[in-house]
Amino acid sequence: MMNSRFKDEFHAEIPPVPAGMPRPNWSVLIPTYNCAEYLKETLQSVLAQDPGPDNMEIIVVDGHSTKDDPGSVVKQCGQGRVRFVREPENLGRIITYETGLKLSKGRLIHQLHGDDKVRPGFYARMATVLGENPQAGAAFCRTLYIDGNGKWKGLTGMEQYEDGIMEDFLEKIVMSQRVQTPSIVVRREVYEALGGFDLRQDRGQEDWEMWIRIACFYPVAFCNEVLAEYRAHPNQATRKDVAEGSSLRAYERICSIVDRYIPEAVLRKTRKKRSLEMAKYTLMMGVDILGSQSSLRARLPYLYRALQLSRHPRIVFKVLKGLCP
Repeated sequence: MMNSRFKDEFHAEIPPVPAGMPRPNWSVLIPTYNCAEYLKETLQSVLAQDPGPDNMEIIVVDGHSTKDDPGSVVKQCGQGRVRFVREPENLGRIITYETGLKLSKGRLIHQLHGDDKVRPGFYARMATVLGENPQAGAAFCRTLYIDGNGKWKGLTGMEQYEDGIMEDFLEKIVMSQRVQTPSIVVRREVYEALGGFDLRQDRGQEDWEMWIRIACFYPVAFCNEVLAEYRAHPNQATRKDVAEGSSLRAYERICSIVDRYIPEAVLRKTRKKRSLEMAKYTLMMGVDILGSQSSLRARLPYLYRALQLSRHPRIVFKVLKGLCP
């Protein structure tokens, strides 16, 4: 049953799978929009680990792409194994996510964006971690950052040495986004209880809000293996959102949303550190993502907001560097 505090116009209700319906263990949901050039790699990474249709359904949901044809990629690469659904119009990525969640029947939900990938062993290992931690509502692994050509760019941190339930995960995820979407698996019953992604976050950080929401109500497990790949490339929606300034607004909005349901004790404990982490992330968007070739006018809102959030010497130094790249 859906938690009453999330029964509103911002959270889609995800109905339970009808009793008696045959269900696979896995639902792999692949939302895509104008990124068909990477979709083949995404599908191949999943199909290489395919345990069969009785144990996994694979659904590509296209948000009405206008620049390419993901349907032809699915047909060629999936060979009938992958279901393809095309939205009749583009209503935003959260509606695309919602469509996939409502279509899913698996007990474990893995949302894998159409330009990301999983590494060998992802599904077997994550199923084991969740099986060993039945109280966990979700589990995530470490992620490799790759560029448009698949070259390694970086790696997410080691959250803890041993696999298992994360200690104080709510405090950690409130302070900073540390979970990339291709790395996390969520039990479907969690989405049934907490609803879909928040529609107010359609221009960014919708995943972070969801992971905070889950951590408020469920333990979250961690796998210390590097089993997912997150692609950062020039055409990525995130980069466009930063350039337009919507990412900055999304970051501000997420705090006002989650502060309404995060326990007050957690807010008191994390408020100062969160401001510093927000300042760091704001600068990362305004300096690192936009790059030195962007105009000062584009960078300035990020630099100004970072100073409002924190006057830590490291923040001040990077702001000055951003003013004069």
